Amino acid sequence: MATTEQKVDPSILGAIKADHKLKHVDTSEKNPLPSMEVLAEEKKRETHLQDINKFPRTGLKRTISQEKNVLPDVQTLAQEKTMHNISQFDKSGLKKAETVEKKVLPNSEDIGQEKKETELRKSIGEFSKDNLKHATTNEKNTLPPKDAIDEEKKQKEFENSIQRFPKGSLKKTDCKEKTCLPSKEDIEAEKSGAA
Repeated sequence: MATTEQKVDPSILGAIKADHKLKHVDTSEKNPLPSMEVLAEEKKRETHLQDINKFPRTGLKRTISQEKNVLPDVQTLAQEKTMHNISQFDKSGLKKAETVEKKVLPNSEDIGQEKKETELRKSIGEFSKDNLKHATTNEKNTLPPKDAIDEEKKQKEFENSIQRFPKGSLKKTDCKEKTCLPSKEDIEAEKSGAA
């Protein structure tokens, strides 16, 4: 204790050692853990969010949302303004006009062409099949002659036999390369004969 008193200020030490009149207080433990109801609600919320994430979107149908605009658009306002201006229009300044109806009749070429077309349709509809003659069709066979087919079969069989040849039945052979060079005497004899 003596070492503590030397390091600490004596006024502070005196205040600590003095008799304080404190009241007794009961401590109550506070539980920071959530209650069962809170846990159940949180678990329910988590499962709900997982169900939303796992929901198969392929079964959904695409819908287009329609916005309902209660305010009149520009066209409606312009139409109302036009109708208002028409009802207040002063007709006294207008001049009298007579309406002349013009009828455009087809010319003789159009009428002639239409007649030809109707006659053609009528002749097709009333056509008599009794006047037709029986015709036989001759089928021409452009196959190659039998000799060419036989030759082609032999060629195919030969190619197949080459491809199916059993390579395991072959014997291994060693090739030795022999070079026959002339001897010295032959070279000398040739040189003497050439000179």
